[in-house]
Amino acid sequence: MNRDKHFISDEELSAFLDDQLDAHERDRILAVINHDSNTNHRLSELRLLRDMLQHTYEQPPRRNNMNKNSVATNNFTTRWAMAACVMLCFGVVLGWFGHLGVTTDKPLENLSAVSTPTQSANMILHLTSSDPDKINAALDRAEHILATNKTHNKNFQLEIIANDGGLNLMRQDEPSYQLRVKALTAQYDNVTFLACAKAIKNLQEKGIDIELLPEVGIAPSALKQIIQRMQQDWQYIKA
Repeated sequence: MNRDKHFISDEELSAFLDDQLDAHERDRILAVINHDSNTNHRLSELRLLRDMLQHTYEQPPRRNNMNKNSVATNNFTTRWAMAACVMLCFGVVLGWFGHLGVTTDKPLENLSAVSTPTQSANMILHLTSSDPDKINAALDRAEHILATNKTHNKNFQLEIIANDGGLNLMRQDEPSYQLRVKALTAQYDNVTFLACAKAIKNLQEKGIDIELLPEVGIAPSALKQIIQRMQQDWQYIKA
């Protein structure tokens, strides 16, 4: 094969997995995958990496018949195991992002699997879907989190960051969510809405200009904002 004509970069393979390509580009990559075992292998490795991150760990099932000492021991062991897993997988995620040159925010879809939940941790809630049910569910979850932390955790902070279709939550021309955004920011001074500047730029390059609600700030990149918060021990939640 002529490498210049048929070589598929890691960035293209990532976009292929994320369904970010048009039909012509997908057909081109499929043709190479079907005839080049090396490219097929690289694609399989990338898909496996994401599957591993998605299923890194699950919360152990609750057992009502365990005594208090067993529960305490189990919780202690679980926290250590989860922490070790987080360190390993977060390193893998950062390494992969570095390999890709941090060109896309899409790989964050499974990153919540490696975020260790703690009761007192600040939280960053990430929304990527334009599905109204998912947007409203994210707002319900945010409202519950804020109400829960209002009384016993006065220093708690919640950031709601959106890119891709999730930007619909924060647009002036989407009246369905304006009242809820305004109500949350009026009731709670510890919630921040952020839109991804990279996602906005991508829309502008397609000729789509959006006007954000006045309650919404802008983050240079959803990916960088989330990584920064996780390095500060914030809990990441994928809406």
